[in-house]
Amino acid sequence: MALLGDPALLILDEPINGLDTDGMRIMREILVDITQNYGCTVLISSHILGELEKIATHYGIIRQGKMIQELSATEMEGRSRTFTALKTGDMRRAKQDLQKQFPDVREEDGSLRVYDVNDTEAIVRYLLDNGHTIQEIRKNRIGLEEYYIELMSRKEEK
Repeated sequence: MALLGDPALLILDEPINGLDTDGMRIMREILVDITQNYGCTVLISSHILGELEKIATHYGIIRQGKMIQELSATEMEGRSRTFTALKTGDMRRAKQDLQKQFPDVREEDGSLRVYDVNDTEAIVRYLLDNGHTIQEIRKNRIGLEEYYIELMSRKEEK
């Protein structure tokens, strides 16, 4: 109904809440289409941040009714840190060994994370050379959701 009047600005509150996977995909396609082909600006309020990452060009983060940060999708991408997450047979010893070689190693979400090292092979080689067995490994990045959580956990600036 909101699209019938060919609006210049469309404000949506939780537009994909309650939709199934196909419904979310269709809604994303519609929103991208109306911004690219009809020049409509779309403002979305949503807590499903992974979905916003797929279509948003700009973000505004609000805390207690105040805008605390605005950034473009390009700026968000630049702030996203990459990490290699892994599990080994002896997580405690692996963490100690990795910290000798790599500057930022943390235990989070049941795995070890090695931050800002693009050479996954170097991490694997180092672990194998030090007698570790690798049970699981994947490369990932901190996305909008983790960035948001980190931002909200900081004390409010006065």
